[in-house]
Amino acid sequence: MRRLATALVGLALAVLVVGLALAVLTQPFLTRTLSSRYSLAEEAGLPRERMLAVAEQVRSFVAGPDGMTLPSVVDGRPGFDGSAVSHLADVRSVIAGARLVTWSIAILLVVWLGVQVVRRRFDRIAQALRAGAIWCAVLVVLAAVAGMLDFEALFSAFHGIFFAEGTWTFASDSLLIQAFPESFWAVAAGLWAGLILLGAAVLAMASMAVAASREKPS
Repeated sequence: MRRLATALVGLALAVLVVGLALAVLTQPFLTRTLSSRYSLAEEAGLPRERMLAVAEQVRSFVAGPDGMTLPSVVDGRPGFDGSAVSHLADVRSVIAGARLVTWSIAILLVVWLGVQVVRRRFDRIAQALRAGAIWCAVLVVLAAVAGMLDFEALFSAFHGIFFAEGTWTFASDSLLIQAFPESFWAVAAGLWAGLILLGAAVLAMASMAVAASREKPS
């Protein structure tokens, strides 16, 4: 039972790390950095800065407050039609749900940590931190292997978890795809994995620090 509890707390820590990494990915500076490198501005017939502004509009729509809109026409060319807006609204719902889960887990973990500290169960804290690091590493390794074998299949499977079939595929000349082509998402996925591994390293170091503190003579 104790091992199961440790594994579950470790899994909760891993989910927290994944959620925090996602929060970093939805920050304006990261969207602009990736868009400046990978968005297909020339193919879209838009100046580079205009395309970056479009990418920021989309980021704000999915990660910002409700009530924002997206243009149906951008500089005389088709912008975001009903299908694109509907999909992005679904993305916004998923991100909002991820935030709720992340903060809920964070609160529960703080409560759990407080109980363990009061009861001086530092060995359990160290074990849970180590389990969280392992969960994070396993998740990244499995995703990396799947991505290297077939990134498109992984991309489709990931979308299939959250979105109805046929609601997230668009023509290659649509503004949504030109603003966020596959190369954008491949690099974003790599960054997400890197952030999760960074979180795993932090958890592992915290585990060792807690364990070492228990071994010091009082």
